[in-house]
Amino acid sequence: MKKNTRSEILWTLGIAVFFVIFLSPLIIALSGSLREVKDSTSYLNLFHGISFQSYEVAFGKMNYFRALGNSVMVTGISVLILVVFCAMAGYAIARLKGILGGFFQIFFLAGMIVSAQMSIIPMYRIVNALHMGNTIAAPIALYVTSALPFSIFLYTNFIKSGVPGVLEEAARIDGAGTVYTFIRIVAPLTKPALTSIVITQGVPIWNDFFFGMLFLSAPEKKTLPLTMLNFIGDMENATQWNMLFAACFLSAIPILIIYMFLQRYFVSGLTVGAVKG
Repeated sequence: MKKNTRSEILWTLGIAVFFVIFLSPLIIALSGSLREVKDSTSYLNLFHGISFQSYEVAFGKMNYFRALGNSVMVTGISVLILVVFCAMAGYAIARLKGILGGFFQIFFLAGMIVSAQMSIIPMYRIVNALHMGNTIAAPIALYVTSALPFSIFLYTNFIKSGVPGVLEEAARIDGAGTVYTFIRIVAPLTKPALTSIVITQGVPIWNDFFFGMLFLSAPEKKTLPLTMLNFIGDMENATQWNMLFAACFLSAIPILIIYMFLQRYFVSGLTVGAVKG
């Protein structure tokens, strides 16, 4: 009994230490954002002289609502296209029988191994050849193609384990076609998987800095992560850390609000097919 109690205490202490280490950068950043712009005291002096001046200045310097609209547009269009394509492809692959179905699953699984950064040079040349530079179409195309393999893999496995084929057979007996069966029967049952795809792929797209920096140079087309460049210093000017921290939290607020409404579907989408007992 004492041994079990001691091990539980050690586990609890270990988890507590882990969370303190994991959350300490976030706490320091939050403390730094709640300071005046020119307050340069040590960031280890947490929540020293609380002020919202950094948020006010960062909000204006980011041109927040314009950048927010760009982020919503890029992320929304990317996720919408991604969901449509992965749902159609995933459903078709899940219902393929024999070697062909297994081949396509392995094919898209292999696509998860290749990162988008490895193919950035040919992608950049293709974008320039199509005259898509400095348009939101360029990052959207890259986001969709790089996120498709994982999304199709997740959706395919969800259908195989969470959508009984007898429902589709019953619909066909009643005269329903493939498209009608998919839209009215299969798609509603796969809402948790679609929500998981929206969150797991939408959050990286929202936070992405790399592709946006490559293809969006016009100030009026920059997304929220790109506006943080306004606070990063160079050889002549120091980095404005307080405003940079504030800009990070301002950029994270919309996606946190969305997650609050979708977290129930997100958890059920990731745990489908898990062994119960």
